[in-house]
Amino acid sequence: MTELELTSLLFQLADLGITGIKVKYDGAGDSGAIEWIGYTTKPCETPEDVDDNVDDWAVEWNLAKFDQDAYTAIESFAYDILNNHVRITETEDYFHDGSLLDEVKEK
Repeated sequence: MTELELTSLLFQLADLGITGIKVKYDGAGDSGAIEWIGYTTKPCETPEDVDDNVDDWAVEWNLAKFDQDAYTAIESFAYDILNNHVRITETEDYFHDGSLLDEVKEK
């Protein structure tokens, strides 16, 4: 999506009264997907203002005429800029004979 296309999309959303969008991505291992795109019409000044109480884009009737193209464009844009961070933890086990008390007594 070009900057001009994104700007156009944002103006179209603003005309519909949408003030914020939230994209939920869920993934594990080497796979993941956008689960849903939500929106709000409440005043937003920062990204944190778009809380989890957004309306589900897929079921809102007043976006029907605009729904699929805009949803697809936002989804595509989100995938383009998505940074997926993977956290890996390792556990090492080892065993020894005897007890810790025996080890202390020997020293």
